[in-house]
Amino acid sequence: MQIILSGDKKAVAVMGIKVKPGKRYRLSAFAYAFSEGEKHLLHSVLTGATALLSDEERAFTERAGNRSVSGESLIDAGLEKLTRYGFFVEKDADDYEQYRQTVAVLKLMSREAPGTKVYTVLPTTGCNARCVYCYEEGMPVRSMTDETADHVVEFIGKTRRQDRIKLIWFGGEPLAGSRIISRICDGLNGKNIPFRSKLITNATLMTPELLDEAVALWRLESVQVSVDGERKDYEARKQYIDPSAHHYDAMTEAVGRMLDKGLRVTLRCNYDENNIDRLKLFVDDIKTRFGSPEKLSVYPAMLFQTKAEKKCIGLYRKIRELNAYLGEQGFRKKDRSDGPYRLKLNLCGADNGDKSVVIAPDGSLYHCEHLPGNSAFGSVYDPRIAVRGDERAELPADERCRTCCFLPLCTPFFKNGCPDYFRYCREFRQIETDETLRKSIAGLH
Repeated sequence: MQIILSGDKKAVAVMGIKVKPGKRYRLSAFAYAFSEGEKHLLHSVLTGATALLSDEERAFTERAGNRSVSGESLIDAGLEKLTRYGFFVEKDADDYEQYRQTVAVLKLMSREAPGTKVYTVLPTTGCNARCVYCYEEGMPVRSMTDETADHVVEFIGKTRRQDRIKLIWFGGEPLAGSRIISRICDGLNGKNIPFRSKLITNATLMTPELLDEAVALWRLESVQVSVDGERKDYEARKQYIDPSAHHYDAMTEAVGRMLDKGLRVTLRCNYDENNIDRLKLFVDDIKTRFGSPEKLSVYPAMLFQTKAEKKCIGLYRKIRELNAYLGEQGFRKKDRSDGPYRLKLNLCGADNGDKSVVIAPDGSLYHCEHLPGNSAFGSVYDPRIAVRGDERAELPADERCRTCCFLPLCTPFFKNGCPDYFRYCREFRQIETDETLRKSIAGLH
């Protein structure tokens, strides 16, 4: 037996135990077995550790998965390290409580500075596109007033952490509210509040003049551009109100200008069964236009509506081919499996405590940009308001989630009202985990 990935050292220190003779042990609920060819891995989804097992050791762990084993037998088999890395737990251990306690202890150890560090601001819910899949369809169009923008500045000044904060401009199409963005940034600069910003946009409203302002005044560092594949798919699905001015070429020209300014640009390519087979054409076009600059990346994202249908599993498996192609073309700059593993203590804004908040055009405060309109917990107009996490994140996980080995990869309330929940989450997590372990095996050769 060989530990080939040590995982999160702090999680291992909290979770791991030493084998004691006379005690009985079983596999943790978060231990996941994976084999390919003659290679057998045992992976802890909680600690991130991965062990390489022989045929005999794999057979031993399979037997232990059906019944408990003695501490003596673990020692005799040379597998006592598996308890230290969280693969085995005591027979009567409560896996779910161990997960909760591990996260709680690691949060205490993290000791982050007090105050909010990420503000997602919606200057408007209006948009120059009418995307056929938009989850905001039917929402009333609201734009932030000057008065509300000034209250946003005051709110940030009162609730922020004392080092540099991050602003995320979201919408609607946030560039349709560019004047409000500039007003907020002017106000923050006037108060000497250090910040940087990120923009989530379709990019077609990003003129050269506005780009200069965004870099200088908004302190824009990165941009996520929503796209839909090659030109025909893009323009059919975006449905711009003024297609003569806002179209595929307007988007790509804006991307080029942003790259020239040194911004980091990510193209989020939305897909479903209707455009997945043509996404490679889009990648080829982007390669032709831009080459593969260091600050340009592309990633596919399945539409929310498609996730609700069982066919999403096949599509998710199919998109692996595109991900491999993106890597070959130099467009996948980051991989979660690269570098040392760290157990995520906050999976989303809603379970992030006081560290992040969403501000709507009317000044209402939310935990997540996808939460419904009646879930506001306060307003920038309330001088006493404080940023806090969603109470549902503190509730026990759904009964079905407690026994899922992939629970540490999900928000604590994925089935308890999370708007991003979908029925096939376990299948998705398994595909992702298998892919990561497959890479680990390839790295052994």
